[in-house]
Amino acid sequence: MGRLVAVGAAAFKWQFLAFHPLGTAAHERSALSRGRFNRIARRAVWSAGISGALWGSACLLTRNAQPLDQFVVALVVAALVSGSATTLAALPRTAYAFVTMCLLPWIFFFAWQGGSYLTLSLLAAVYWVALIFSIQRVNGTYRQAIVAQGSQIRLSRHLSRLREEWLAVASVTDAVALFDEAGRLVLWNSAMTALLEAPPAQGMSFQAFLALSLWQEQAIAATPPGQWSADYALGDGRYLQTILAQKGAWRVLCHRDISPLKARELSLEAERARAVRADRAKSTFLATMSHELRTPLNAIMGFSEVIRDQYVTDPRRVASYAGDIHQSAAHLLAIINDILDIARIENAEIILHRRPIPMRALLDETARISSGLARRQGVSVLYRGGEDWPLVIGDRTRLAQSICNFLSNGIKASQSGQIVEMLARISDEHRYLLTIRDTGPGIPPERLGDLFRPFATFDDRDAYRSAGDRGTGLGLAITKELLDAHGISITVDTQVGTGTAITLDFTPCVELVRDEPVDELDDQSGEGT
Repeated sequence: MGRLVAVGAAAFKWQFLAFHPLGTAAHERSALSRGRFNRIARRAVWSAGISGALWGSACLLTRNAQPLDQFVVALVVAALVSGSATTLAALPRTAYAFVTMCLLPWIFFFAWQGGSYLTLSLLAAVYWVALIFSIQRVNGTYRQAIVAQGSQIRLSRHLSRLREEWLAVASVTDAVALFDEAGRLVLWNSAMTALLEAPPAQGMSFQAFLALSLWQEQAIAATPPGQWSADYALGDGRYLQTILAQKGAWRVLCHRDISPLKARELSLEAERARAVRADRAKSTFLATMSHELRTPLNAIMGFSEVIRDQYVTDPRRVASYAGDIHQSAAHLLAIINDILDIARIENAEIILHRRPIPMRALLDETARISSGLARRQGVSVLYRGGEDWPLVIGDRTRLAQSICNFLSNGIKASQSGQIVEMLARISDEHRYLLTIRDTGPGIPPERLGDLFRPFATFDDRDAYRSAGDRGTGLGLAITKELLDAHGISITVDTQVGTGTAITLDFTPCVELVRDEPVDELDDQSGEGT
């Protein structure tokens, strides 16, 4: 009996040596290298085989015992084999080694004894075969459990990744939609829903998704071959950048609102165009200045030489030449004053001497200043209103200069026999308005933006300039700055072929106290620029 216990203890020891590496290999297989796993598995097979052989050797210890004792020991060994075989089934070779080395000695032992022991030998053999099949079934179940556990882990990781992707998609401000390898819609965010004309549905095809909005189909169609993005303008003034990215069979469609970027781009383009026009206008201005300055100087020098050298002695002709010299000098002075004014305006050096002025007197003065130009052009100047206006607070010289500029430009734009009208009125909204209206050719809409731009001039097809009477392009720019300094707004109403009406809103300059001292205007002569 003692020897049997010793054999059992040794068998349990070797069985533990088989179970321990088996557990390590089963639970940490994913973390083990292939070589280390194979070494552990081989050690488990040898340990299980030795343990089974020790249990099988127990039959030799009972060869002289009674048949009942032998049968009891065989049953104990069979029970141990059954439990251990199920445990060792994770590695079938280990279980096969243990069962075979344990039961084969008993099969041969009973067969060797012969007689009634042959039945026990046959039962042991059948039991061995049954255990082999049981090990296979348990191993198959174990493998299925491993596969199911791996699938569950992969599914959990996939769901976690999808959750992270969804959170990432939902958090972006761009409109995003994700399509799987079959072209079905999988994910989309609220920005995409808000952008489409109809709500998307889970699993819808890529083409059906594009059909939710006509602009979306057009945007994809506008994408050049070989490119993955294109800009598209919506009807409401917005600009979208459509991006179609593909990784394998999966596709991501993204619509990004680039309206601010596009607006900035258009603004920069417009500024560049304005800068180019300004540079071109300045070059034209310098060329014009060289001509405008030389012309009166040549007249002054020519007529003064005639008078100085006494080529003409007739007093009337001398007086006429002196008048031409004076007129050329006045024209030269006007050009120089324009240049100085625009320089002061650009350097913010214009100082306004504000005083109360009666509007009617201001109209009288400007009409008188422009009368000489009107006579030469054969144009009539009519003006009315202003008597019921309160005093206007402003710089009388600058206001007269501004009104004369509009009036003289209207005269230049009109043909002989036409009328230029000035009307001072009080509107129904109690606004104090001065309108200067001519019947010239009008201003084309595309030129309105250049009307008050420095150095801009108009050719003979446009209003405010007639053939042979081109200006420096500074008069209206100076006028705009002077009126802005007074708080007077300008409204331009023009139609090509009909004429132009300039309306000045003097409301901010009106002084409602009528008993202020009136500053009478001095008599002036000259022409508006």
